[in-house]
Order: sequence, then structure tokens, then C-alpha cells
Amino acid sequence: MMTATLNDQTGRNKRPEPTAEAKAAVELVRAAKEQGLSLTGPDGLLKRGEP
Repeated sequence: MMTATLNDQTGRNKRPEPTAEAKAAVELVRAAKEQGLSLTGPDGLLKRGEP
């Protein structure tokens, strides 16, 4: 008699494939860290371009 559940069969520990947006965000964070840029704050990367 098999007692496996659906979750046991679907690989519940697998993460879904990241979206293109998530991949781009990871790359931007990596590049900012590599260049020593801050992401937040008045001079942070995420504030650039605001008037």
C-alpha cells in the first residue's frame, strides 16, 4: 500500500525558476556591491535620477 502524498511526488523543496525581473535585480545588486555603491540612502543607487 502506497501512502505517499501529492507533496511527496512534486518536489516540494524545489524553488520556482526566478523571473527575468528577479534575475535583473540580483545582477544589479551584485554590480552595485562590486562597485562599492550603496543601494539606499540619499546617494544610493535606488535614489539616482530623482529630481
